Order: sequence, then C-alpha cells, then structure tokens
Amino acid sequence: MYFVQNYLITLVISIIACLLSTPLIIKLANYKGWVVKPRNDRWHKKPTALMGGISIFISFSLAMFYVGFAEINWMYYAACCLMFAIGLIDDLFEIKPIVKLLAQIICSFILVYNGLVFGGGLLGWAGIPLTFIWVIGITNAINLLDNMDGLAAGIATIIAIISGVLGVLNGQLIYASMAFALGGATLGFLVYNFKPAKIFMGDSGSLFIGFTLSFLSIAVQNRSGSSASFLMLLVPISLMAIPIMDTTLVTIKRLIAGRRIDQGGKDHTSHRLVALGLTEQKAVLGLYFISAIWGVLCIFMYNTTINNLFLTFLMLTIFSVIFSLALSKVRVYNESEEKLTYLRLKGQEPDANFVLRFFLLHKKLIIGLFTDILIIYSAFLISASAIDLSKESDYVILATFICVKISIFYLSNLYYRMWRYMEVLELVGYFTFIFLSSLILLAIVYFKGRTETYTIFFFLVDFLLTFIGIIFTRVIYRWLNDLISKNRQFEKKVIIYGAGGSGYLLMKELLQNHKHELKPVGWIDDDYTKHNMFLSGTKIFGGADSLLNTCERTKATMVMISTDEISLEKEDELRQILTANSIDLGRFSMKFNYSNLN
Repeated sequence: MYFVQNYLITLVISIIACLLSTPLIIKLANYKGWVVKPRNDRWHKKPTALMGGISIFISFSLAMFYVGFAEINWMYYAACCLMFAIGLIDDLFEIKPIVKLLAQIICSFILVYNGLVFGGGLLGWAGIPLTFIWVIGITNAINLLDNMDGLAAGIATIIAIISGVLGVLNGQLIYASMAFALGGATLGFLVYNFKPAKIFMGDSGSLFIGFTLSFLSIAVQNRSGSSASFLMLLVPISLMAIPIMDTTLVTIKRLIAGRRIDQGGKDHTSHRLVALGLTEQKAVLGLYFISAIWGVLCIFMYNTTINNLFLTFLMLTIFSVIFSLALSKVRVYNESEEKLTYLRLKGQEPDANFVLRFFLLHKKLIIGLFTDILIIYSAFLISASAIDLSKESDYVILATFICVKISIFYLSNLYYRMWRYMEVLELVGYFTFIFLSSLILLAIVYFKGRTETYTIFFFLVDFLLTFIGIIFTRVIYRWLNDLISKNRQFEKKVIIYGAGGSGYLLMKELLQNHKHELKPVGWIDDDYTKHNMFLSGTKIFGGADSLLNTCERTKATMVMISTDEISLEKEDELRQILTANSIDLGRFSMKFNYSNLN
C-alpha cells in the first residue's frame, strides 16, 4: 500500500508542478519571442509559445527528487538531461541533425553501458545494436508525432502510465517512479497543449520524452511471470504502436513521393484522419484510443498464456496494418508529388531505388503474405486451444500449415486479386482454395499418423477461422477504402440522377477515381419504389420533383444524369431549373464500339 501511495504522490507532484510552471513558461516564451509562427507545412493557425519542454522536464525532475537521491539512477537521469539540453539548444539555435543524432548515440551508449539492452539479455550480443536502433528510432518517432495539438503529449501520457503499471507489476520500482513522473508531467502539460494549444513542447520536450519512453519501454521488458520469456520482446513494440505506425507510414509515403524523410509536412496519420473529415479533436482522441488498447494489451501480457497473448497481438497487428494501408491512400501531397507517387506505385517510374521499386511492384503480394501468415497463425492457435492440445504448440505442424496454405494461395493467384473491387463471386474462389489447402493438410497429418491429436473438428475450426479471417481482411480493406473515398473533402458535391446499373458504375467511378474531384452525396430516381432506400451506402432521396430540395439538403452543387431514359428535352428543362439555382448539370454515358464479323 505504501508503494502505491508513493507512486500516486509522484504522479500528483509532476501534474501539479506542470500545471503551475507551464503558464509561467508561456509568459516567458511570449516575452522572449520564443514563438512558432504559422507555416505551410505546420498545422497551427496563429503564433504559439514554444519551450513547453522546460515545464515538462522541471516537473519530471521535481517528482524524481521526491523519490529520493539514493533511489535515482543518476546515469539514466544524466542521459535524460543531455537529451533535454540538446532539444533546448535546437529550439533556440537550430543545431544540425547530425549533432542530435550523436547525442542520441551517446545516450544509447549510457543505457548499454549500464546493462539496459533491448530484449533484457535474451538476444545476446544482438540486443546491443537493437538498443541503439530502438532508442534513436523511438526518440525521433515521438518528435515526428508532435504534429498536432495534444497528440504527442497525450500518447506519451498513455505510454508512460502503462509503463509505470508494468514497472509496479514487475517490481521495478525506480522505473515505475520515472514512468509516473513523466506521465504526470505530460498530463499536466496536455491541459495547455490540447486544441487550441497555448504552448508547444518543442524539441526540448519531444526529444526528452522520446528518449525517456524509449528506455522505459525496454526497462519493463523483464517479466518473470511470462509463460514464454521471449514474449517480452513484444512489450516495447506494443507500447510504441502508434509512434511506430505513424513513422513507418510517413517514411514510406515520403520515399514514394520523392520527399526527404526529415521534411516537414501535413502527411502524418493525424493529418490523414482530418483529411477524411474528422475534426482535429476526434482524430487525436481516436489515436489515443488505439494507443490505450495496445497499452492494455501490454498489461494483459503479464502472466498470460502464449496462445492468448499471440492471438491478441496478431489481431491488433493485422488491424494496424490494414488501418495504415487504408490511410496511405489519402491524398496529402501536391499534384506533382501525387503523380510521382502514382507512377511509382504502378512501377512506371524507372529512376526509383531498386528496393523501393521492388516493394512497390509487389506490394500486394508482400502485404497479402504478411497478413495471411498472421491469420493462419491465429487460426491454428485458436483451433489448438479448442481441442485442448497437451502441448502449447506444435511448431512443425504449424510451419507445415503456413507453407501449404501460402503456397496454395499463391499458385491460385489469390494475391493478384484487386481487393478494392472484390465482388461476391470471388468469395467462392477463396472458399475453394482454402478448403483445398485444408484437405491437403488433412492428408499430410493422416500420413504422419497424427489424426488422434489433430481431429476433424480441429481442421473444421481451422478452415472456418482461416476463411473468415482472410475474407475479413479483404472486406475491411475495401470498406475502409470506400469510407475514405466517401469522406474526401472535395468542393463539388454531386447528386446522381438514376439509381440503376449505370448509376452504380458512375458512383464507383467517382469514388475510386479522385481526379474528378467530385463527391457523390445522394441519389434521385423516378421509380418511387426505390425512394428512401440506400444504394452503395448512399440514400435515394426521391424523384425529380424533390431534386431542388435534395440539392439544398445535401448542399450539392452538381447533378449528374446516369440513365439514358432521361431525354434531351427533359435534360434541357432540368438545366434551366438548376442553372437558375446555381447548380451544374452533367451526363454520364457509356458507349460501345465494336465490329460484328458475322
């Protein structure tokens, strides 16, 4: 009970200290001119005070001093001070990136020198270079994540508090104290940093927070209660899911678009969510929610079984991959960069880096293989749990399942199907080849004499879960893609006149081909039996008599005729009515030109 009270006091001290010190820093920053003015590659709209990292660092330090001088690991604290100082100098004088990188390398060496390595010694010598990569990567990831009001501070609060809880569970009291001290400081700062932000943390805050979180995330890896010691490698990855996801997405998209990786821009995960129509607050809160889910998973990892742990981790990983893949399609660059991105994605840009070109040409195969292996793994774990296998897993059989299924999927060209256009008939193909792979596996198990362990019930559950998982990933990808397309912010909103087959094709064309910059917002059809129904997720409002009311209701600025049943005379009448109300009229038509040889 004493320890719990001690942690709570540490948390409260840092919160109160930051709440009291931040207003003073705001006044000092405005007086000294330490403000960030609006720029095209930044998100804020008015000059905003900088140097919030000072109040965060002071609050963290005060809370740590409460813990006691004898308890503090002064080498780690010195590394934190160095990273804060480098960030502060960068805020004041803009030092070169190489200087910041050298500071991060020195701080990483301090951790390694004191025996704190990635994997807790499980990876042997490999843990040393991974520590350098991890610390440098996460430190800069938090720096990149500081791109919208309250985002980095809120994510850091969640990660720090979860790290503190893990430290308590593992008996690592000093790390828990540091985590709660940091979590309280960032939480207090968040009061002034959430939209509309009164102050930014700057590099003095983001580099300090990023470094501190990077070593805390690997410090709490050592969990004696784990059912499998190597699972502790998943803890820091899960804790840092949002920074890793955001940095990976931004890095890949900038490489494809021909941008420098360190170039600023409005192309982060948060910006893409806002581009879909979410408010800034909702975008930030949504990322808080995802980060919290990953954090709760880390807590459940403690003293859990390998099956449950991997299953949850794999499910969240699949979701994160699909989520990032869908967001990557949001247009956030200028026209020339988007054109270059399109050419590279189609493999039509010969000057691209070989590795990048290879990845882009085979992206569907690579991503499909990755997600399907996770699905097959998850299906196997659940099926094994369902029949209550005596061993936790049979790695030979599992490897056989993965190899056979992936081979069948590849040979049947399942990885070269376009997910965004997938129709119901294609489900039959997936069903057939997944069923075929299950039959082959059943035969292999039969000849190995393992049918008593792996029963028909096991194969039935495995088949159903594999089928459902693979179809779910394709369907959820298409759903996210359609959702993104429908929420794009184009100036012209369109009412489609004619809710038939050609209208459906027009809807798909407008949603999938963004060069038109037209957003369908509703249907009009003269067939009253279709009224108030939905086609492709969009409402059919009524007939021609309600056209003007529908345009006013949906704020449409264009009507597009999609049916040949509307004569030219009626089209002229509609044009006169719509023009008088400042609404454009267009027509979509399909023509076939062919020669009849018979």
